[in-house]
Amino acid sequence: MMTDRVKRLLLLLLFPWILLSAPFHAATLAERIGSSVVKIFTVSVSPDYFRPWQMQSQRAISGTGVLIGGKLILTAAHVVNEGVFIEVKKSSDPKKYIAHVQWISHEADLALLKVEDETFFEGTKALKLGSTPHRQEGVAVYGYPEGGNEISITQGIISRIDHTLYVYSNFDLLTLQIDAAINAGNSGGPALNEEGDIVGIAMQKIDDSDNIGYIIPSEIIWHFLDDIKDGNYDGFPDDGLYIQTMENKNLRKHYGMKGRTGVLVTRVVDGSSCDGHIKNGDVLLAIDGVKVADDLTIAMQGGSRVSANYLIRKHQIGDTLKLKILRDKREIIKDIPLTGEKLLIPYEHGKRPRYMIFGGMIFMPLTRNYLKVWGKEWAEKAPVKFVDLIKNENYPTEERREVVFLQSTLPDRENTGYAFPHHSIEEVNGKRIKTFNELVKCIGESKKREVKIGLEDGYVIVIDKEKAAKANERLLHRYSIEKSAYLGR
Repeated sequence: MMTDRVKRLLLLLLFPWILLSAPFHAATLAERIGSSVVKIFTVSVSPDYFRPWQMQSQRAISGTGVLIGGKLILTAAHVVNEGVFIEVKKSSDPKKYIAHVQWISHEADLALLKVEDETFFEGTKALKLGSTPHRQEGVAVYGYPEGGNEISITQGIISRIDHTLYVYSNFDLLTLQIDAAINAGNSGGPALNEEGDIVGIAMQKIDDSDNIGYIIPSEIIWHFLDDIKDGNYDGFPDDGLYIQTMENKNLRKHYGMKGRTGVLVTRVVDGSSCDGHIKNGDVLLAIDGVKVADDLTIAMQGGSRVSANYLIRKHQIGDTLKLKILRDKREIIKDIPLTGEKLLIPYEHGKRPRYMIFGGMIFMPLTRNYLKVWGKEWAEKAPVKFVDLIKNENYPTEERREVVFLQSTLPDRENTGYAFPHHSIEEVNGKRIKTFNELVKCIGESKKREVKIGLEDGYVIVIDKEKAAKANERLLHRYSIEKSAYLGR
């Protein structure tokens, strides 16, 4: 027989379940929201990085979007990335309308679409963008997951607020983890609070887990919308610092950290925001007046902690960042003008791969796009030396601004014996090669009959420039290649 105390305890334990099992939005509100959530149909075509002169076969995907102010549709960038034909459809209308990408933030995985025919907006109402919710607050996710044509509504709570890598962009930004189901097709759909305001956009989920999804918080959406107000998209800033945590007491004592917390600067990237302002061996104590803990975290509202990078990404490019540092055991304040991220091996969104064919040898600059050709396990399957660069040395230096490499060779009598795939280029005719464009220029402008190309590990390629040109003619015809080079725009 249950006592009153046990009954009260059971009621308290069941209370969250009762709340979640009840409809989060009343029927009238859910209907109004549903009329503002659209299904997106995208036909996309991606470059072929193994054969950089051609494109891959087209593929069709679907996702979700939501109407916001200015007659625009907000969605996830990966839903419309490389889209050559995009259509949108309202739940109440069988007709599909052609749309185009107006703005896109690959870093934040966000995009804004504009519909060609403005009659599409008749009978619709834009949803309001709200503020980022706190942990344990409820949300409802609207979308069009695969498996049906009708709109789906799932509900849950914000279980974690963190600063993590976005799968699509590999860029670290604020993220909300929720326990509402997010499946293929949900991407780009709105997550809403109890009042029906947008608090995030569905982005990704953990494949091996049930009901663990991630949404892009409204704070990141606001950053995107503020960025494009001047008619240009600039992106998110980066400080260009590599750091070491200072949780070891001996390390802290050595740097005179008594009564302080912070992290040790181990490298400042050439050309980055902090280049010329911060030095190796400085200790970063605070960002914009917020103390940095020894593990590189800061306190957030509600008691959670996130990476201190959050404070940097909050800014727009061109803003000034205020850093407090400890240098030679003296505290100093530094004002840092913020610029974008500088990477040796970048992720290039919305661009064709650059390449040059010379004597049947295919030269390219290394990008993360190329490595991802190896699939989800690219970190285990791609060339080890390239993966190591990504993980440990993905920053430009004065000696190397890009990794230029020999991708592969189209066999010909002029390149027989030159089988050096994935070897990086060090020099051409004795000149150090820093960028892909320098390689193209050095070969193109060489007055010497022989072109000598130095590769890593001391390997050497020597080829007759005139004969290489004739080899190109044969090979372009043989492989139906339109151009021997694409140098970008």
